[in-house]
Amino acid sequence: MPAASSVDRFRRSLLVAAPALLLGACGTSPNRVSSDPARTLNERLAVEDEAGFLAVFAPSEGPQALAGRMFATLSKQDAAITMTDAGRLRVDWSFPGEPRVSSEASMDLIGGRIANLIALTSGAEWLGRSLGVHAAPDLVVAAGTAEHLSRWSRAAEAALVALRQVFPVGRSRSEPVVVLVPDTLTEFAGYAGAGAARLGAVTVVPGLPVSEGVRIVVNPTVAQKSADDRVLLAHESVHAWMRSPRLTGTPGWLIEGIAEAFTAAIYPQVADSNGRLVRTAIRDGIPDRLPEVGDATPTGYALAQLVVQAMVDKVGWPAVLDEAEARTHGGARLADSAILAWYREALTRAR
Repeated sequence: MPAASSVDRFRRSLLVAAPALLLGACGTSPNRVSSDPARTLNERLAVEDEAGFLAVFAPSEGPQALAGRMFATLSKQDAAITMTDAGRLRVDWSFPGEPRVSSEASMDLIGGRIANLIALTSGAEWLGRSLGVHAAPDLVVAAGTAEHLSRWSRAAEAALVALRQVFPVGRSRSEPVVVLVPDTLTEFAGYAGAGAARLGAVTVVPGLPVSEGVRIVVNPTVAQKSADDRVLLAHESVHAWMRSPRLTGTPGWLIEGIAEAFTAAIYPQVADSNGRLVRTAIRDGIPDRLPEVGDATPTGYALAQLVVQAMVDKVGWPAVLDEAEARTHGGARLADSAILAWYREALTRAR
């Protein structure tokens, strides 16, 4: 199972209080760019003025195509465009139903007009072509191709249906689950970082740390059976429900163990595979420490699942989920020494 990285829609600022802007008198003309291109873009976007939006960009083919893509994406959303103190273009936007994503790009200007934009953060899909979106109250999937949109929407829907059967009743979840399938491995690596090619998916905070939600980002080169798609998204959906990337003080074995334990509870093939991995791992003895999961190996995840299952057997799921939250906020309730003892007991029984 791939590793999970340790990611309310922003209302567009309309900036139309001055009647002159709407009437065209003394305001910013669509054919003239102000000293603040971001402000002009935001104003033109607010009144859905595509010609005025495009006029902020250099008139050559490349910049105009870029402007057209931006307008096509951002005009469909509540978006806000501003300039940072460092002279970067900042865009607050989201896919339909997704919490706000804040992203930045550097600007190249020619004669006061934008000649190029280069993404400086993830979450800058507004620079590319419009993506297809499947939106429901509990699930948002965005993808560049109809094939990927259909494939991963089906997998996510099936995984969420199954997970709801085992998740504690009444326990809050962060929804909607947001799944992005980029067009290329390079775009996926912008979220997954080094080693992206060996990962199936990551769950991250997109863009800047102030972004409000998390995204599951799928490696578009993954080729596997549909059942494995569901397993992959079940694991990552648990991370999304828990907002795992926000649990920066919680140990990886607990975060990954929770996701793997829920996945194993709904997919017997995961439970069987992890059981075999555990038995192989302890042939030479019972470990005297809690497992490492930083390298995202299947064995590490299998051992983490066993730790969490041992905790659940002792204190129940609600207490385990509370522990994951508490450890990020400095309020651990279960001692590592006790958890290690439960883990070693479970390992002994697994032999």
